[in-house]
Amino acid sequence: MDYNNNGPEWRNDYQQQPGGQPPYPYPPANSQVVLREVGQQKENRLAITSLVLGIVTLIFFWVPFISVFTGLVGMVLAIISLVKESSKVMPIIGMVLSIIGLALSSLMILGFIVQFMGYAY
Repeated sequence: MDYNNNGPEWRNDYQQQPGGQPPYPYPPANSQVVLREVGQQKENRLAITSLVLGIVTLIFFWVPFISVFTGLVGMVLAIISLVKESSKVMPIIGMVLSIIGLALSSLMILGFIVQFMGYAY
């Protein structure tokens, strides 16, 4: 049997339909075709967003305006995602990264305040 399904044994495996055409989809009769459903992966957009915002908070902790905003929004989205969704890993990681970023950002703000107070006197 050749791979283009042109061999005589391929044509003999099928019952011919009227008009001489084999039935669609043309596999040999002795082969097994396994059909399975492909389940859609549940989208967890809030968890992904909180994880991304946690990473952004951790990267930009030295810019207080960006890190405070992204850290707070990331924590809120992580809490909402923990309540709504069944998957808990990504929101927890996003919350931990947001907390670490906010802590580093608060240390940077404290450093700016101490430095400013040092120059005032």
